[in-house]
Amino acid sequence: MVIEAQTRNLPSQAGLTLTELVSRFIQSRQYLSPKTVGYYQVCLGGLEWFARDKRWPDPHQVTRDHIRDFMEYVATEPHRWAGDGRRCTFKKASTGTVHHYGKVVKTFFNWALDEEYLEKSPTLRMRLPKPRYKEVEPYSDQEVIAMLRVCENDIQHGYRYLGLRNKAIISVFLDTGLRLSELTGMRLSELDPQLQQVRVMGKGAKMRVVPISGEARKALKQYLTQAREPGGDRVWLTDDGQPLQSFSVKVMLSRLKKRAGVDSGGGAHRFRHYFATRCLENGMDMNSLRLLLGHATLYMVLRYTRSVNVRQALDEHREYSPLDRLMRGGNHSTPNDRWGWRP
Repeated sequence: MVIEAQTRNLPSQAGLTLTELVSRFIQSRQYLSPKTVGYYQVCLGGLEWFARDKRWPDPHQVTRDHIRDFMEYVATEPHRWAGDGRRCTFKKASTGTVHHYGKVVKTFFNWALDEEYLEKSPTLRMRLPKPRYKEVEPYSDQEVIAMLRVCENDIQHGYRYLGLRNKAIISVFLDTGLRLSELTGMRLSELDPQLQQVRVMGKGAKMRVVPISGEARKALKQYLTQAREPGGDRVWLTDDGQPLQSFSVKVMLSRLKKRAGVDSGGGAHRFRHYFATRCLENGMDMNSLRLLLGHATLYMVLRYTRSVNVRQALDEHREYSPLDRLMRGGNHSTPNDRWGWRP
């Protein structure tokens, strides 16, 4: 049986350039969070730069080979986007970065197809390589305690505002698993009167309610009542009363870690890892954790589960090490006894 291809009556805007299409796509995504929109702009800005550099044809003539060339460039070129006024990179992209570029490009061309700017999508049935993410590595208990002690020291020795604020920030991170953007975006109007819950804006412009428990609530209350000056709706302020930005939190954590003697890598997101792994270790249901973290699926939670299992296996190895038990005399069984073999 022969099936004839359906011909679309494309609108007059079908002759738009790639840059014009990208602009319209970005406008169609304004309902998303600014961070998500910015990420789309970065990825598609790279696509525009590559298309100009390689003299691509009009969008309706772009093929899967063009997209593959772009993806190969992202995956293999350490100095990407050089010579176009953009910030040049200095190392090869991770498999996760390549995967996300591919997802954004596919989303863009599928949108252009759905909006009938294109007759076909060059990314149709194009499979993306699976990313190889790094293992989840939360802060250790000792590292967390060391950072909190630095905050306490600041409170006691002349830096009360910063000590109270930074202690509250770390405490809320540890108790809620918030992302950095979610924490810096916290608003007084979204806190309940008893400071037991806060409503935050997560990925995809999705609101969720996050509980705040004992120690974190206590630290937050001390900051709000004893340090923060009245005014404005943002929870976290600088010492001169300006809203605290994500970059400032990163700088604060970097300095705090150095003073606490914490020389492991990573930043604010490792508090989220700490929250998730400790919740699982303490017996929390995976779906409950998914809801608290704001994940749409259990995929990321399963990564945390694997991390917990590995940690438990390492702890059990210390207890059940065959050689240690042998040398301590704690294992007197013979192979015949163990396996039930008969001489």
